[in-house]
Amino acid sequence: MAQRWNNRPEGSNWGDFGPDDQIGRINLLTPERTRRAAEEIREGISFCLGLPLDLPGGMVLNTRRGPPELRPVMRDGEVSFNLSLSDHDPLHTDVTCDDALFLYNQYSSQWDSLAHMGAHFDADGDGEAERVFYNGWQVVDGRGQGTHGPVGARNLGIENM
Repeated sequence: MAQRWNNRPEGSNWGDFGPDDQIGRINLLTPERTRRAAEEIREGISFCLGLPLDLPGGMVLNTRRGPPELRPVMRDGEVSFNLSLSDHDPLHTDVTCDDALFLYNQYSSQWDSLAHMGAHFDADGDGEAERVFYNGWQVVDGRGQGTHGPVGARNLGIENM
């Protein structure tokens, strides 16, 4: 693929991992580096680096992002909680409790990709700044259609991480 940019932001690593790279410095997390890091383990104690889903609490940091919401899963118009599937098909003996979590990716610990934040930057050198993200990728539209519009960047998506 042809390079997407002629200019790169000062101090950026655009192109350092190839013109089509979509994971940036995660390229440095090689099996060899992981093996060497494992040699540093002395006590075998593990701990979570993620915040609990209810932190920071409220909407203080960003009024557009609310806390996680636990929602019921509906099955044929019924809340799927303590639901006997035999009520719908006598061959089924299962009883189900099924729920879902609505979560803003940036509420607690961030679940983000390199498509989360870009900038207006003259990447192609024509004197006009355009919307660009890491390595000159332009997120033109989403992969799928959500309730209110496109979702999921076609390039730089979190699935690449």
